[in-house]
Amino acid sequence: MSFSKIRAENEARYVSEYVLNNYPNNLVKLRCPLGTAPDSFIKEMGLSKALRTYRPSRPEVDACIITNTNIVLIEGKIIKVMDGISKLIVYRDLVESTPELIAYKSLRVLPILITPKPPLWTKTIAQKHGIKIDLFKPDWIQHYYDKQETYWTAEERLKREGRKQTLKRLGYE
Repeated sequence: MSFSKIRAENEARYVSEYVLNNYPNNLVKLRCPLGTAPDSFIKEMGLSKALRTYRPSRPEVDACIITNTNIVLIEGKIIKVMDGISKLIVYRDLVESTPELIAYKSLRVLPILITPKPPLWTKTIAQKHGIKIDLFKPDWIQHYYDKQETYWTAEERLKREGRKQTLKRLGYE
């Protein structure tokens, strides 16, 4: 990690590796927007421009994969599993109103939460809402957990503060 990098995108890496391992030959849309733009936007600008304009307000699933039989919605959570399950319940319902996915409306929607170690309660909740939980443990995940455990130690806080001061002196505020 370089000294100027304040935050690492671990979940993006996590999802990308999972998709490469499990869906290498399928159509993949990372950070895929779901839902549509408001009717007033569409009426004023047309569908294509309205979707681009409204993009920051549309929720995004980590990955949307189109297979022969499914629209696979993938949400990856290394730690905050509750967020992933909650999002997938909403994302599944938004698929039918997503213009970019209209060509695949005959396919079944399959929501999948990927996580290295789900809490015990997830199995029941996931089953109730039709969400598949897939355990994915790449080699680097233990290092990530080890870093999380030391994040709030005095030594790590001092290191972060030093990096922030260095960035500030270099003009990055």
